[in-house]
Amino acid sequence: MEQWEKKKKEEIKSFLKKVFKNKGGTNIDQTRLKTYLLDSTTREITKYILWEQWDGIDFKPISKDEVDSERILEKIHHNLHVKEWQDMKHIPFYRRAYHTFSKIAAILIFPILVISVWLLIKEGSITHEKNPSYAEITSPLSARTFFSLPDGSCGWLNSGSTLRFPVHFKGRERSVFLQGEGYFNVKKNPKKPFVVHTDNLKIMALGTKFNVQSYVEDQTQIITLESGKLVINCCGNSSKTKRISTLDPGEQILINKENKTVKKFKVNPVEYSSWKNGLLIFRSDPMDEVVKKISRWYNVSISLKGDEIRTYRYRGTFKDESLDEVLRLLKMTSPIDYTENKREKLPDGTFKKRKIVLFLKPGYNRE
Repeated sequence: MEQWEKKKKEEIKSFLKKVFKNKGGTNIDQTRLKTYLLDSTTREITKYILWEQWDGIDFKPISKDEVDSERILEKIHHNLHVKEWQDMKHIPFYRRAYHTFSKIAAILIFPILVISVWLLIKEGSITHEKNPSYAEITSPLSARTFFSLPDGSCGWLNSGSTLRFPVHFKGRERSVFLQGEGYFNVKKNPKKPFVVHTDNLKIMALGTKFNVQSYVEDQTQIITLESGKLVINCCGNSSKTKRISTLDPGEQILINKENKTVKKFKVNPVEYSSWKNGLLIFRSDPMDEVVKKISRWYNVSISLKGDEIRTYRYRGTFKDESLDEVLRLLKMTSPIDYTENKREKLPDGTFKKRKIVLFLKPGYNRE
């Protein structure tokens, strides 16, 4: 954590120096500053660095939490009309005027921007924006990505997943939008439930730890509760929602998107969120599911040859192994073998995904 804070401080300090130098920066810079001040993980760091940066200016705020705009503007006025004219009294009038107004722009633009953002945060007026700003996090293929939300909630995104969320939670709910798989550790707030939206579900929580698997290409959605309580609603084309189920700790719900069937199970929830710790755990899972998880984990294309192998159930645990090691262990510990097609080279010099075919070894007898 200390290493992360140190790295983040350097990143923000470098960014702020650039904004000071550019007299307020671009609209993109101002949006980035606003994000730093609103994000719970960077707000205090940013405010401290801003206060620290004011060391070279004698209208520095009393503390990083106190901003007196009248005092600041009065100091600016005093500095401009006393010190500047004294230092430049021998310079021609037109050059003094040009230099002074340039200095006004340099001094006023950025502090006023900072003051405005702080006042918006303090007074809560930013919660009344008609078009709130959204941030989006995408976890690359064959990777897992940690995220932190404005309310202090946090979690992980699995390979090829995306989470979209407002820069500041407003209204009655803390709504986020998930495509793929995510693990959520929700900060408790009884007055404002946390809602995960997928293509057709609204998953409501207060203070809860749970895993949601909802890839667009999958036929099923799987929600697993580790602690707390979940309410799962279905939302169709209309604005109305329909209660599907509630979950207690250690329960899992499997929803078939095609035929709309719902099944609930008692499970060990750790097994379904172990991916965030670099573990692939299979507990007598059908090979269809095994192949799906391995394909996403390693960004590889795996297909099954024959009908029997699809229903074969595999049990095993992998941690930090390479794909070649996983295939070797799979071959050693089960009646499964594989072949690999030669990778096709693309015009830009890169190669297509590895293509692997799994099949049952000749002579295997299920009985």
